[in-house]
Amino acid sequence: MNYFQLLYYAADYGLRIYKQLSFIKSFLLPKVDAACNAYAYHPSKKEKDKMRFYYPLFNHVVNCETYLTIKNRGLTRSETEGLALVSVSATLYDDFIDEENWSSERLIEIFEKSIPMADRTPKINVLMAIDDELKRIYTPTDFYNYSLKLAIDWQITSAKQLDGNITLEETLYISKEKCGNSSLLWASILDEDWTEKDKLFIHQSGFVGQLVNDAYDAIKDIQDGGYTYIRKAASVAAAKEIFINECRKLNQTVRDCDVPTKNKLKTIRRMACIHAFGLVALEHLQKIDEKYSRPVDWLNVKRSDLITDMDFWSNRLSIFKQAVFLSKL
Repeated sequence: MNYFQLLYYAADYGLRIYKQLSFIKSFLLPKVDAACNAYAYHPSKKEKDKMRFYYPLFNHVVNCETYLTIKNRGLTRSETEGLALVSVSATLYDDFIDEENWSSERLIEIFEKSIPMADRTPKINVLMAIDDELKRIYTPTDFYNYSLKLAIDWQITSAKQLDGNITLEETLYISKEKCGNSSLLWASILDEDWTEKDKLFIHQSGFVGQLVNDAYDAIKDIQDGGYTYIRKAASVAAAKEIFINECRKLNQTVRDCDVPTKNKLKTIRRMACIHAFGLVALEHLQKIDEKYSRPVDWLNVKRSDLITDMDFWSNRLSIFKQAVFLSKL
């Protein structure tokens, strides 16, 4: 990918984001608001942002439209609607797991709607109402049901990343399986007969996406007591090498898919535009290697050293350079 081609992908992202925000406003928000009002559920600002903005936007534009790029098509209207509703459900499932420590068995009761009436809180009722909306337009497949249960299990397992004794290898494995299987859940909504090679690409893309998030949100993970590859690697430079190596593996999984070469190139280039943010963040975090002695006391690292400020033009311009680099791995 050259810089001229990169500008095309950047403009395409901008257009797709605009269209998705319009869709969220016209289709999703009325349904979410209606469910919340019906059951007197008052989500926090954080929950609202995830249900009404972050998940429906990110999963649509960054995840699923990328998966379908390898098939040389976009999302249909029915796929877009189903994906939006699943994104809201995923937000609520995450809350039950991360904030209320629900077990897999208990969460399956919600999924199967077998939870006793007396135990149905407003949030649970909203989740089931959104699931009912989904079932009106989408008939769950075996792939969807299997992927949902697997994604729940790995989300619960990811709580181990709060243990300071976790090893680098363990945290990488958990991140890979948690986010890889979540990505397969999004893919299961789409009307595609995914091959095993396709699934490997989708799974790996979820893992790399999590590595981007870990680098970009390093301060949040530290404040929450989480241990990601950023904290567990021997140095930030070593973490950067892990990231680049996983991006290289991702590109190879795309090349291994049985599709025309032009579809592979479009997919790799499209992903590179997003994953470049992770590499920019890692290059900023590398200052920690120079400024702090090992082992790093992460709780005392300055905020400015942990946050990659995209208001700086140096970081904005670096995204273009890193996107071109990643597309050629």
